[in-house]
Amino acid sequence: MQDTRQQILEILRRKHEVTVQELSQWLGLTTVTVRHHLEILRAEGYVTRPEVQRSSHPGRPRHVYRLTSTAADLFPNNYSGLMDALLAAIKSQLPAEQQAQIFGKVAELLAAEAGSLPMDHTERLNYIIEFLNRHGFTAHLETSADGEHMMICVNNCPYHYVAMKHPEICQVDQMTIQRLTGGRLIHKRSPHAYHGETCCYEVHWYDYD
Repeated sequence: MQDTRQQILEILRRKHEVTVQELSQWLGLTTVTVRHHLEILRAEGYVTRPEVQRSSHPGRPRHVYRLTSTAADLFPNNYSGLMDALLAAIKSQLPAEQQAQIFGKVAELLAAEAGSLPMDHTERLNYIIEFLNRHGFTAHLETSADGEHMMICVNNCPYHYVAMKHPEICQVDQMTIQRLTGGRLIHKRSPHAYHGETCCYEVHWYDYD
């Protein structure tokens, strides 16, 4: 890989999120050159598209870039191996009912990391998309074919390799997203995001009136 792009990946690994201006300063390159390298890294699947990060302080919002889960494979780690072993142990030692309870609790804990979510449906969905993208997914909103509902579409699963052996991980993802929305989800595309496809969940809000 080209040295400058390798440097960008190393910086993203250390800083977690950076702007073009920050990279320009640290690397001693023009912002045009930095954007060129970021676009190449995006095309290769290593860097997310820029996310607008607004602040309560005056000034223009920051456009930050992050590493994707694919980029994590460029650096030495054994997270997938550890999770694979943990899941294999759970599945070999516990009956299906207890496994389901554990996976449900995992989804509950993951969703709790989002904190308090907006009550307005549109604001809530945008918040969820930002939350998912901060946690290694590539998520966006789409409108259903009938134009009646919004769909949360997710790919680039950060648990890609583990999910290939343990499809329960995809169920945890769905349960997490359902908890975040507080609504009912209808799966609209492939249920196997670990095959490189996109999972879309049509959101149906519960009517409490």
